[in-house]
Amino acid sequence: MKSILVATDFSAPSRAAAQYAAALCKLNGATLTLLHAYLLPTPVSEVPYVMVSVEELQKDNEKLVGELAVALQQQFGIEVKTLVSIGLPADEVVFQAGETGADLIVAGMRGVTNTLDKLIGSTTSAILRKSTIPVLVIPEQIVYSGWQQIAYATDFNHTMNLRCLNMLKVLAGNHPALQLNVVHVQRPGEIMSAEQIAGKVRLDPMLEAIPHKYVELEHESVEEGLKRFLQDVACDVLVMVAHKHSWWERLFSGSHTRDMVYQSEIPLLVLQDQE
Repeated sequence: MKSILVATDFSAPSRAAAQYAAALCKLNGATLTLLHAYLLPTPVSEVPYVMVSVEELQKDNEKLVGELAVALQQQFGIEVKTLVSIGLPADEVVFQAGETGADLIVAGMRGVTNTLDKLIGSTTSAILRKSTIPVLVIPEQIVYSGWQQIAYATDFNHTMNLRCLNMLKVLAGNHPALQLNVVHVQRPGEIMSAEQIAGKVRLDPMLEAIPHKYVELEHESVEEGLKRFLQDVACDVLVMVAHKHSWWERLFSGSHTRDMVYQSEIPLLVLQDQE
């Protein structure tokens, strides 16, 4: 891994995400790029107000990003680049990730308590839907301390490809206590299909070099089943693989899953198995 891009809006969650990403960069010898994307203010009423020029906004934002970059450079001893652009944040993040050749996008997240939180949440959800490279979502207050327990949620209908597996290996590192929990949630009484069984068989040799175990759970809701597992097992990250027209896409297309992301207390890594 050579490059990580972090979306920042200078909020506490995005700063926590930048710290987490910087730690990953130090571990992997990667370059960190801080991106701040913003929209130009528009009048919403007839009340007079002072219009700030585009040049002033750009200068102010570049100053803030620069200060954050210097702080991360000094703390972690890594190379930090900065980008400030005008546009919809999610679109700019995905576009700039491609332009900079980023291997990973990191974004912050916090629980929904007000309208601003919902906006931040919707931006991160949009990045998850649109990105073709892995996205790591970091909840507020999370500090990087290595990955020991990893939860990989799958329905076995699609086998993790080598690109996803290699990225997972890079991010997981070589922690001596590493454990990958392959979590499959199905409805009570449901029997795995032939395709699911074949997917599990294909997956097993791919995970041979990673200490792992399979966890079979029954629950009417995949979301609630995963939540209960994460409550019982202290995991450092939840991993999902995004397949086009798959269980993941269906899971992440509804508001119930956005709520799951909002409420998550551990990082969420979405590996992209789509172009």
